[in-house]
Amino acid sequence: MDAKDNKDRGLSSLVIDEKYYKNLLGMLNSSEADQLVALQCIKPLNKQRNYVAVAFLRKNSKCPQHMWDANCKTHLRYQMTLGIDDGSKVPFSEIHKAMKNESKYKDENSRFFTARYVEFLKENLVKMDFVESVEINVKIKGYE
Repeated sequence: MDAKDNKDRGLSSLVIDEKYYKNLLGMLNSSEADQLVALQCIKPLNKQRNYVAVAFLRKNSKCPQHMWDANCKTHLRYQMTLGIDDGSKVPFSEIHKAMKNESKYKDENSRFFTARYVEFLKENLVKMDFVESVEINVKIKGYE
C-alpha cells in the first residue's frame, strides 16, 4: 500500500457536513478554477456516504454539467444507480426516492436532506408577496 492509497482512504471516510457543504457550494458557484478545486475535493469522497450532499451540490450550484462529468464520473454513475438523473438540476423528488434505494448511511443522509429541504422552504416562502416573514425552526437529532 502506498501513500496515495492511505491518503485516498482517509478522504473516503470524510462526510460532507454543513460547513464543508457551504464551502464546496461557494466554490462551485465561483470561478471555473474554484469549481475544479471543489470537484477534485469531492472526487475521492465515499459515494454512498455523501450521495445526498453531492446531489444537492449539483442541484444548487452553477457548476456546468460537463465539469461534473469530467471530474466526478463515479459519483454520477452511482447516483444514477439510485435513480438520480445525470442532469445538473436534480429535483428533490429524485433525491428522496434515492434515499429509499440506499439503506447504508440512511440516517445521516436523511438528516442532510431534511436540512436542505427546510432551507429551500425558508428561501422560497419569503419570496411570496403575501408572506410577511418566515420562521421555521427544525431541530434535527444528531445534526449540526
